[in-house]
Amino acid sequence: MTGFILGFLAALGGGLAMMLRSHKSLKEIGLFVSLSCLGCIVWISIFVHHKINPLRWLSWMLDRAGL
Repeated sequence: MTGFILGFLAALGGGLAMMLRSHKSLKEIGLFVSLSCLGCIVWISIFVHHKINPLRWLSWMLDRAGL
């Protein structure tokens, strides 16, 4: 579990560094971070055998954003 979290943080940091170096828009970087964190939460829920429904979270976020 610790290895997964460290690997995720390394991949997230590398992805962010590449996006910042290539001057991506702030919206694109925010979407990347949001989806990456959502994916990490899903994988951690699989590891701890706790059911999490990411579609419900995503629909809640979209409702709050007014989309």
